[in-house]
Order: sequence, then C-alpha cells, then structure tokens
Amino acid sequence: MMKTAAPSWVMAGSVYENCVFLEGKVDEVALLFFESESCLAYDESDLPRELAELDLTYHVHLPLDLPWDDADEAARIVLGLMDKVRFLGVRQAVLHPPVTTGKNAFSVEATQQLLTVVTRAWCSHGFDCNDLLIENIEGADLIDLAPVIEDLGLGVCIDIGHIIAYGHDALLDRTDIFDRLRMVHINAPADIGTVKGRSKHVSLVHLDEAGRGVARKVLQACGEDCTLVYELFNWKHIETTIPIVEELLLMEGQ
Repeated sequence: MMKTAAPSWVMAGSVYENCVFLEGKVDEVALLFFESESCLAYDESDLPRELAELDLTYHVHLPLDLPWDDADEAARIVLGLMDKVRFLGVRQAVLHPPVTTGKNAFSVEATQQLLTVVTRAWCSHGFDCNDLLIENIEGADLIDLAPVIEDLGLGVCIDIGHIIAYGHDALLDRTDIFDRLRMVHINAPADIGTVKGRSKHVSLVHLDEAGRGVARKVLQACGEDCTLVYELFNWKHIETTIPIVEELLLMEGQ
C-alpha cells in the first residue's frame, strides 16, 4: 500500500512540533535539510530523540545547495546528514542532481561522473542505491540522466509541479524512468508565467485540466512501494489536495 508523507514544515514551529501535528495524518515525514551548513549544525534540540517515539517513519530531502563542483564534498555532506538521523532508521533520501541545462549547467558526462561518486559513497555507507532518489528539477528533467540512473541502480522521485512549471512533458513517456519510480512530490506551481511563481508550491486545486492530466498520469504510475509526498508547506493546502489525489487515483482506465 502506498505511503503518504508531508514535509517537516507545514506550520510555524520546530521539526518536532510539526511531526507531532502530522502524527496520525500521514505515514511519513520528509525531513527538510535544504541548506547544507545550517542542517549539518543541527543538534538534539533540532532533532530530538522523541521523534523516534512518534508513529511515523522518515525520509530526508537533501540540500539544494550541494557543492556539485566537488563531488567528494557533496558526498560528505549527504552522509553527514544521514548520520544525524540514523536514530530514526532513515534509509531513503531525495537528491536534486546537478543541472544539465540552463545557467551554470554541467555536461551530461560530468553530471554522470558526479552522481557516480556520490552514489558509490552512499552505497559504501551501507545504503541501498535504490533508496537514493533523483528528482526532476529545473535544468534537469532526468531524460539525459536516464542511462546513469539505470547503471547506478538509483531510484526516481517525480515532482508533478516541476513537470508543469518547467515543461518536462517528455518525461511522461519515459517508461525507463517511471520503472524506477519510488516517490512522487505532489504540488502545483503557483504561476508558470513568473520565476517566483514556477518555484512556489500550491494546492492541486490550482491545476487546469491539462495539469490534472499530468498529475493523473504520474500518480497512476505509482506502485505499492511508492511514497506520495504532499510537498506543500501549509497544512490547509494539503487538506485541499488530498481529495483531488484520491479522485485522480480512482480515475484509472478512464
């Protein structure tokens, strides 16, 4: 059965306060480690031992600012953060890959080498490659990275809002990528006409019919081991999105 998850920030408060609020509402919490330096500095006041007593499982969203010009340092940060949540039994993490198009892009070959370094370090640390989930982001729709994702045995996280915001429609026809789908980030872009609007996550109530079609195709590709993450940073947005997701999942075959 598919798990449901929400971010560790859905209301003002600490990680623990958010997790207490989410207990009983979702199965899992995505611990948001968006900034390398500040998250590496987390101590027990930020990640209290009481988190392990909640009826929740956890995964990590790795930093958005990983130093991809130094793959060894990126790997050190990734593993350092995973060590911080070892007491929670965390085995799965979402990784934004180096971008291969747009500003400050790496070549596909360089990106493949960078991901290989991080993946080897991940596996040497005792983790399963399939639990390191590569997400489609602005500048990386995953299509040109499909061979290295396959070769390294990595998992995939598809972000619905990113498909819509950044024109990743070609991704929808890539069965080789969807065969590795382990997680879906559920959100809609606030406004695809502006840079800020494309990056802001809002409820699926904002989707037009084409957007609903994208969401339905992604959601219906999920297997039972897939985690549905309501990647919305306001609980009210999650509440309005849940019934839409349930409706789209029931529309299979129509």
